Amino acid sequence: MPSSNDSQVHIRFGSHQLIFDTALAGRAISWNYQGIELLGAGGSDSVEYGFYPMLPWAGRLAGNSISVDGELIQQEINHQGWAIHGLSFDRPLTRWRVEESENSTIFMAAQLILDWIVPLDVSFTWEIQTHSIETIIQVTPRSEAPCRVILGWHPWFRKSLGVGSPARLNIDNAMLLIKSDSLPTGVLADFDVNQGPFDDALIVPSKTVILEWPKALQLRVTNSHEWFVVYTGNKDFLCIEPQTGAPNSLNGPFGESALTCSKSAPAIMRTRWALQELNG
Repeated sequence: MPSSNDSQVHIRFGSHQLIFDTALAGRAISWNYQGIELLGAGGSDSVEYGFYPMLPWAGRLAGNSISVDGELIQQEINHQGWAIHGLSFDRPLTRWRVEESENSTIFMAAQLILDWIVPLDVSFTWEIQTHSIETIIQVTPRSEAPCRVILGWHPWFRKSLGVGSPARLNIDNAMLLIKSDSLPTGVLADFDVNQGPFDDALIVPSKTVILEWPKALQLRVTNSHEWFVVYTGNKDFLCIEPQTGAPNSLNGPFGESALTCSKSAPAIMRTRWALQELNG
């Protein structure tokens, strides 16, 4: 995965070894657990590898623009004809630090987004615990005037870990967002995890998606919000993307899922990534 050595932060805690890239939003470019690498690269483009944040929108935008008070504000196209996954993921951090304790190690980072509707102060927290990681994204506009955002994480997980069996998903009682031209139409349908391949947004009432590599590991992803995107179309990698709202909800259907935030009321997303060894 592309990265400059002088921008890398290496952290070890318990069975975890992580490498963060401060030049690319502090994304994790490696997550090794009990000697097993979980992450990989679906390609060399910065949207195609590692474990990175998405904000102030996640996914694609209709017309590659944001609607603000009836005015369309065009966004820069950054991947395959789309303005995709926001403004954060390929930009450097403004500062970062590591805090160590007996119970965890915390990677804390900050970023400034100046070319949004209003300037945004962004913070990322990765609390690495014995068998889990707790992540927090917080976005604070530098204005009391409210603005709407979508937050998310985009990890690229290996379908095969080199041990156990290939990955499989477990998602209960979810609803699928029917799409047209890669964007939600506003129509919902029952989700069948046995179908696919997927590049789809879901409403998951339990707020939990489980990824299992049988006879190796289970990863339980529990989010503060019920929105996820699942991508399984790559032959070697899959993505489980917890989000605070639906793709394109700044413009179209499911607009109520967008978070309204201001200087005194930031937008926050919390996610727990819990690992369990599977021996049978």
